[in-house]
Amino acid sequence: MSGNESVEVWVNTAAGMRWIKVLDRQGREIGKTIPGGRTFTVSTFDRQVNQDAAADPDQDLFRNGTFVLVKESGETNKDEVESSDSLTDAEMATMVHEILAKNMTAEVAIRKINSPVTLGRLLEALVAEDAPKSSIDVVKAKQQGIEPGAAVERQVVSPPPPKKKEEKVVVKTSPDEE
Repeated sequence: MSGNESVEVWVNTAAGMRWIKVLDRQGREIGKTIPGGRTFTVSTFDRQVNQDAAADPDQDLFRNGTFVLVKESGETNKDEVESSDSLTDAEMATMVHEILAKNMTAEVAIRKINSPVTLGRLLEALVAEDAPKSSIDVVKAKQQGIEPGAAVERQVVSPPPPKKKEEKVVVKTSPDEE
């Protein structure tokens, strides 16, 4: 990244490493590894390239809650990065507090959350705060319902019926034709 590019600051909320593509100083595409829980910088252009490369909107790391925006650049378009799944740690703590204080039910809290990553973070926070089992169960149920691959329809394929053995019929016309 050159000094005049707009740079955004993000945090990887996932426990494990994630990988994005960025351009180096010569304009070549290289991979950048983002350790879990770490803050990192990325140019607005590189972020947009990664978002465009996501096969599905649910796989967009910058909108599905895996990465959360910490500091935007002058070029950041909020519509490209805002999502109900992109909760900061402070927003997550507030949500947990509201659930524990019974100001909000877990069902209401997770209504707009569709990311297994964000639901996993909420689940961890609820367990750490000794939340009621009913709240934890609600979050677990939604998380299991939207885990990656759960949305794929499973098609039952039945094997074709076994072929009948075809019997060869040999017709002998004379004893010499064997």
